[in-house]
Amino acid sequence: MVKIVEGINKIVHGVLIVLMVVLVVSVFCQITFRFFDYSIAWTEELSRYSMIWMTFLGAAYALATRAHIGMELLVERTQGIIKQILIVVAAIVSLVFFVMMVVEGYELSMRVMNQPSAVLQIPMGIVYSVIPISGIILVMNLFYVTAKQLKGELS
Repeated sequence: MVKIVEGINKIVHGVLIVLMVVLVVSVFCQITFRFFDYSIAWTEELSRYSMIWMTFLGAAYALATRAHIGMELLVERTQGIIKQILIVVAAIVSLVFFVMMVVEGYELSMRVMNQPSAVLQIPMGIVYSVIPISGIILVMNLFYVTAKQLKGELS
């Protein structure tokens, strides 16, 4: 299971790199062409959607690498069973949010699947599908990180 989670996180990391390249190139094209009084409409939409996908997938990847900001003062000052209870309670609260993200994100993406984007004409459901996708990855990484914390492998 650990190898699967780590493999998925490597794939997400690669996708994040590709999305960043797409974002930089599309914004660069947009700025360059506007300098010559010519505007390419699709570059703005592509950069916006790339940024949306980077944000959601980046949040999922950040959970795996423990890069999120957190209030760990209380957890660091406790030991033993109290520390484990705090870790589990925090995981349960996060899990509830992530599951809601998956369910509501899926419903949203299905609801707008027939609505095309303004310029690229791709279904908006594809754009919004990053919400349940990242929610699933967040749930997976939450179990991965929480298990490591409970074993004492992470502080």
